[in-house]
Amino acid sequence: MKKFLVLALSLIMTVGSLTLSACGSKDEGLVYPDIENTPADKDSWLYNDEEFVIDWYVDYPWFTYENTSYDDIGKKVKEITGVTIRFTSPVVNDSTMLNLLVQSDEMPDVISVKAYQSYHAQLALEGYVYPIDELAKRWAPSLTNRIEEDIYNYYSVGDHLYGLPNCGYSEKYVDEDTKWEPNGAMLVRKDWYEWYVSQPDAKDITTKAGLKDALERVEKNFASPRQKVTPLLLDEFTLEGCQSVTWLSQYFAAPFEDENGNYVDSRMTEQYFEAIEYLNELNRAGLTSSTSNDSDSIGGIISRGEAFVTLVTPQNYASNFTAAYRGNNNIEYIPLIVRNDAGDDPILQDITGYGWLLNMITRDCERPDLVIKVFDFLYSEEGQRLTNFGIENDTWKWANEEKTEIEWTQKYLIGKQPDNTSLNNYGLERLNVMYNPAYIVPLTPTNALLDYELYVKNLKRPLMPYSYRYQLAWPKLDKTSKKYIDVINYESNCLTVWSEKLALMINADKEGGALKEYNNAIDLMKRRHLEDVIAFYAEAYAAGKKTAGVEKGWVAYQDSYVSPTLKNADGTYSGDPIGANGDNWYLLKNNG
Repeated sequence: MKKFLVLALSLIMTVGSLTLSACGSKDEGLVYPDIENTPADKDSWLYNDEEFVIDWYVDYPWFTYENTSYDDIGKKVKEITGVTIRFTSPVVNDSTMLNLLVQSDEMPDVISVKAYQSYHAQLALEGYVYPIDELAKRWAPSLTNRIEEDIYNYYSVGDHLYGLPNCGYSEKYVDEDTKWEPNGAMLVRKDWYEWYVSQPDAKDITTKAGLKDALERVEKNFASPRQKVTPLLLDEFTLEGCQSVTWLSQYFAAPFEDENGNYVDSRMTEQYFEAIEYLNELNRAGLTSSTSNDSDSIGGIISRGEAFVTLVTPQNYASNFTAAYRGNNNIEYIPLIVRNDAGDDPILQDITGYGWLLNMITRDCERPDLVIKVFDFLYSEEGQRLTNFGIENDTWKWANEEKTEIEWTQKYLIGKQPDNTSLNNYGLERLNVMYNPAYIVPLTPTNALLDYELYVKNLKRPLMPYSYRYQLAWPKLDKTSKKYIDVINYESNCLTVWSEKLALMINADKEGGALKEYNNAIDLMKRRHLEDVIAFYAEAYAAGKKTAGVEKGWVAYQDSYVSPTLKNADGTYSGDPIGANGDNWYLLKNNG
């Protein structure tokens, strides 16, 4: 995971368009195969009787599924659609490999790019990918009926849709009152937390001063030659910045609009800088991890239980939290609430959104008529059930006649027992390139979850009362505007500045140093047309609010906002819905 507004290109992707400016010779237009159209009377994949192989590139290094021919689900997909999929992914998360593929003589049949970055639109505008709607109209009319209006509207470029999202879904799947867990979270090692709050002179750990005191005293009490302690563990610093700063800014309620309803860059708010300044204060006290840590070293610190407080994206380190929990010491992490100096409630970005990856069919695909049928199947609810739950009546079955609930079969339950490896060959949840959480999550049975799986699935759920939808913060930009390419270039240049300066802000060794580096970064970004970027976003933001029918997008500014906590006259809090600071089993106990 992994949403950071609509991110610009990484350092290698400047000058407009994935280095596409060198590809003027490839603008001759897309050529559609001269193949008879597919009838619309049944699902499109039922009209294919050919076997074929798809080369599919996923621009994300942690995607490690190589080939669908080796597991039961992959074999079933081939039986249904005729396809075997060969996946490739990069070694490094900087899109260098994607850039090379785009410039090569032959791209893979399918590419999956980060949905929250801008270059998917550039690929469409430069003619590198087929319009999904045009392919569906010819050879997958059943997919045309599956593509929801809001998904189409958000991802369309000009008059066409060029990709289908992973982890993106239509509002039709979500009730108006549905709550989701946050994307990022601050988690604290439970036993050390309980030790600290049991001290007679412990401070309120939900305050900045209290948290700093806890970090200092836990390190002093527990660190030893045999026990390393990282008081506050930060996520890695990348070409896109650092998610820890983003998550803490949300704990400190950094808004994306002002009180008059105008869009603002949250990085330029006082609450965002408060987060930066606080991290710098902790860093100067020797209480944070190194800003040069990579994801592997961060995961190792979690696995060994060396972190007192983690400020990472928990789902990215799920296996590490599992390792700590299942290890000899049964180390458990629980959610932590911390507030800004004003005592504002955290406003945390929930894990929903319009997508993580966007799946696109390239113009070098020789049989787009067949690939679009595979897209149709994987995007369908039937395909979703297969890729997530396995084969019907083998690992799962319907639990009611209405087909609204499912249950695991005895075969699955046996395979889930400790030390039983029979499920390894099934391929469950591997082919997740079009995963629709809003459909799958409510359908997933919980009766087969082992203790450690329940623990990991509930890591962030107690924070749901503080979690809100941030969709309006990522307005749909007018990709057909004459300003669009310039704005994306400006945004890329600004992001380069920000990513370079952010670690300097955190690492500044003198009081006031963070402010100096912060102001320097803002000044440099303004020279690189940051205000033009903000103005372009502001226009899209206003249009997005109008479409949504709201005057204010920031939840705390809305008349309907109700604090999830009760503030006492003395400034303390009571009625906290997650209790003392995060019983991981809270929602499981209270909401099943």
